[in-house]
Amino acid sequence: MKRISYKIFLFLNCLTYGFIALYVLINYLFLEDYQIGLKKKEIISLAKEYKSENYEDFKEEAQLNAIFIKEVSIYKEKNINDKRNIKPHPMKIIENELWDEVKNGKEVLNIQMGRDNIKRIVLAKKLNDDKMLIVTTSIAPITDVIKSTLKFFIYIILLSIPINLYIAYKFSIKMGKPIESELLELNAQLKNELEKQKKSEAFRKNFISNVTHELKTPVAIIDGYSEAILDGIIELEEIPDICKNINLEASNMNALIQELLFYCKMESGYIPIKKEYIDLKETIKNILKRYAIDFKLNNINLKTSLEKVEVYSDKKLLDRCLNNLIINALAYVNTEKNIEIILNKNEIIIKNSSEILKDDNLEEYFKPFSKKNDKKVRKYGGTGLGLSVVSEILKNLNLEYNFYYEVNEKVVIFKILLKGDENEKIYIDNSTSE
Repeated sequence: MKRISYKIFLFLNCLTYGFIALYVLINYLFLEDYQIGLKKKEIISLAKEYKSENYEDFKEEAQLNAIFIKEVSIYKEKNINDKRNIKPHPMKIIENELWDEVKNGKEVLNIQMGRDNIKRIVLAKKLNDDKMLIVTTSIAPITDVIKSTLKFFIYIILLSIPINLYIAYKFSIKMGKPIESELLELNAQLKNELEKQKKSEAFRKNFISNVTHELKTPVAIIDGYSEAILDGIIELEEIPDICKNINLEASNMNALIQELLFYCKMESGYIPIKKEYIDLKETIKNILKRYAIDFKLNNINLKTSLEKVEVYSDKKLLDRCLNNLIINALAYVNTEKNIEIILNKNEIIIKNSSEILKDDNLEEYFKPFSKKNDKKVRKYGGTGLGLSVVSEILKNLNLEYNFYYEVNEKVVIFKILLKGDENEKIYIDNSTSE
């Protein structure tokens, strides 16, 4: 039996036998007094209803409940003139000090030990100047019944122990298994969360280190040029070119900082999503126009197949995402220089010819400032955060994506899966495609 089931087993047995022990103890301590109290109330009620003229009827009715009624002389000597043969009760019914109270009209209720050594409940009540009513009942049956009941109950408990243990065992196993399974699952989740936290901490340290490194270069260049100008090392005619370089590095640094801020906000979920209907075909066309000169200068073989598709999403974020993907394709296309962009109702596909990429290294491309994201993208306005930003944007837009290398075609493929549920409706017009 496993530890949790064992604890449940012990708890059930302790609870069961605890209640049983409490029940037996309460019965042992209070049941007799309770039953005697009920009998006293019955005697008192009978005495109140008693009438001398109905003596025989009351006597027979009382005897059915083991209660005995007698009228006796209020005096301790016999009253031989009474036709009912009224005489003092053979018991030592009332103590001498209480006798006067009965004669004075007080009702006396007490438990007395008779001459036969049997305890009885005795009620003495004055009827008139000559007679008093004695109502008695033995408490021996009450005591005997309670003792027998308790003894019988203890026997039942002893006999039921094996059955109770078996039931508790089965119940604890049945209850313990799902609890143990749930705890194991929670434990596994906790381990995963701790592992994620460790990875997140390592990522944070690496991220800060990379940010520092990325900012250090432009700051050093700006600082070096500034000192050179101030020290008069730079010739006057060279200063405009130096200022251009300083401005370029400052712009690069500003772009990097803005991209970092954007990435951090996306990762934290602080970027508000403003959805509207977007013409994806026009969006992709506009992005391609931005880099038309780059495609031409690099002799890129660009192929597009764009259907008319509208999606309900955030225009700025989706534009930024697609822009980064096209920059990435442009920066990392190999010597074959083939890029293909496909848009249909189900997906957006961006392909570029590439050297072989191993599947176990693909995740590296989505890490900020990964070695895989080198300075090739800088000339197109990239910052080294391209695919990291793409991944966070798609997560926030609740869009799934695939990134893989197609061996047969020798291309890298980035595929965005478009949704068509009631909140992200897609409208297609196949009449206009290219």
